[in-house]
Amino acid sequence: MAMDKIGIVTVTYNSAGFLAEFEQSLRGQIHANWTVYCIDNASADDTPALLGAMDDPRWRITLNENNTGVAAGNNQGILQALQDGCDWVLLLNNDTSFDPRFLEQMLEGRRSRQWRVVVPKIHFDEPKGSIWYGGGGFNPRRGHTGFHTGIGEPDQGQFDAVKTVTYSPTCAMIVARDVFSEVGLMDESYFVYFDDTDFCLRLERAGIQIGYWPGATLIHKVGGSTGGGASSFTAKMTSRNRLYYLRKHFGTLAALAWMPVFLVYYFVEHGLLKRNLAALKASFRGSFSYFAMRPHEPRLDPL
Repeated sequence: MAMDKIGIVTVTYNSAGFLAEFEQSLRGQIHANWTVYCIDNASADDTPALLGAMDDPRWRITLNENNTGVAAGNNQGILQALQDGCDWVLLLNNDTSFDPRFLEQMLEGRRSRQWRVVVPKIHFDEPKGSIWYGGGGFNPRRGHTGFHTGIGEPDQGQFDAVKTVTYSPTCAMIVARDVFSEVGLMDESYFVYFDDTDFCLRLERAGIQIGYWPGATLIHKVGGSTGGGASSFTAKMTSRNRLYYLRKHFGTLAALAWMPVFLVYYFVEHGLLKRNLAALKASFRGSFSYFAMRPHEPRLDPL
């Protein structure tokens, strides 16, 4: 296990407030055979300067001239990691923190069950000790979207059972290198949001299990770089990508059937309950903008 080389792929965008803690978490890892492939998507804050000042040679930094999106940024890093011969690719948000055994524990999960994809238990940063991800799956009653088990619950060990899951966010997901040649890379058309849902569904359809290993944990500052659930950007991307995902995997009729359901939901959620007119308008704009989207899912030769 100590010989496994991990390529850690992280995409930064105005991430200056997170980098110090993220870098410190990585620097302290017991498993030291790793390289970070950091893709910066044209940050407008101090992120590029902070990345330029990194003194750890295990950081490989790419500064994009334009914001290509999370999915395309992840693909850039994945390809670099594969070209460098990494055994594993760890997709990892940089608005996270974790203890020195995190990488070791993720590999322990892989070795225990011979999984090729492993995900940890994830906590919110606030309130401390509350669950953000304790397992998950797909819910056909909500448009076949992914769900998190235990979200918001205090962690009292109730999600400590080792198991396989069908859905997990790519906030922290370690993937064996040969998986990408079987299912392809991330679909860049999503830009951000639902690219992980898409990837997990493709894993399930390819018969590749996702192992949930609660022995590994980390803390996630949810929505830190995108404005969270209340932002217009998030509302637009979520509404657009949800329908694109449905059309791509379940057909045009499925997307058209779910569209009025989602529109009513946005009206109630953003308009009536939260009185967020900007998010409501953005949700409606997104819902009518998915028609022109086409899959952009790079494929790889067998590795």
